[in-house]
Parts: sequence; structure tokens; C-alpha cells
Amino acid sequence: MIHPNVPAIMITPICPHSLSFRPIVVPAGVDLKIMLSPDARNTAWVSFDGRKRQEICHGDSISSTTSCYPLPSICFQDPVSDWFESLAECLHWNVRKKQNHFAIDEEEEF
Repeated sequence: MIHPNVPAIMITPICPHSLSFRPIVVPAGVDLKIMLSPDARNTAWVSFDGRKRQEICHGDSISSTTSCYPLPSICFQDPVSDWFESLAECLHWNVRKKQNHFAIDEEEEF
């Protein structure tokens, strides 16, 4: 998670084939270049924003950076309050779940 006031890009692998692939955060303005390893046994496929996938072959590369035109968003209050409130709601912060009592069947013998 990245706070809305932090100028950064989060790169998150979708359906990685290993648990070692974790999201990374890079500063905004970085020119990110993604290339297929020269010793890769096969080609790779990429998809951006759920669009049609494209094949990356040996020698191909993808460059990405932040846009100079930020995406506007609609907030009920200010962006920071909305962000924290949505986190609290999603992650159930400060919510105490009512616990059921532990019932023992008296007929059951141990």
C-alpha cells in the first residue's frame, strides 16, 4: 500500500510462479525497463490493465514511467482521510468481533 501523497509506482506481479516475487515500490519519474533474460528458455507474455496480452521475445524490452498527467479521483472528503478510512474498513482495524461461547456437550465423555 502506498499513501496517496507519496509519488511512487508500485509494481505487483499477478499470478507469479514463485513466492519470491513480491510487489516493489519505485520512485515516480524512474524510467523502468523490463527485459527478458538472455538465458531465458522461452518467451514471456505481458498484459497491461487487463488488455490483450503480448509476447516478449529475446531482445525485446518494455519501458515505463509515471505520466505527467495524474489520474484524478473522486473523494468524499479529502484523499488522505478517504484512504485511511478505506484501509480501516477493508482490514477491519479497531473492529472487535463478538466471540461465541465454548459449548461442551455434557453427554460426551473424554
